[in-house]
Amino acid sequence: MLTITIGSKSFTLTDEEEKALLTDMEDVYKWVKNLVENKVRQVMDRIIEEQTEYNPRRLTPERKREIIAKLKLKTAVERNMELEEELRKEMEAMRNVERIS
Repeated sequence: MLTITIGSKSFTLTDEEEKALLTDMEDVYKWVKNLVENKVRQVMDRIIEEQTEYNPRRLTPERKREIIAKLKLKTAVERNMELEEELRKEMEAMRNVERIS
């Protein structure tokens, strides 16, 4: 069995799942690390493109971190909660219009 822990959460692969996975990659740790680091790079680049005048392809990783540190960013959970609230209000408004008609 292989247990992968991220922060306080973890998941476990069975021996068979790990065996199958190792037919596709040499090192599960390196693959997971690369996956997360690449996702971080992509998201940081997107944020910098969308919220600043900088071109992230011309910035060092250190400069990107400095820029991100100064930005006020909402988490995905916060954005989803806001979207759900907007949708709830729109649905309620539609129901009110239907009642009036």
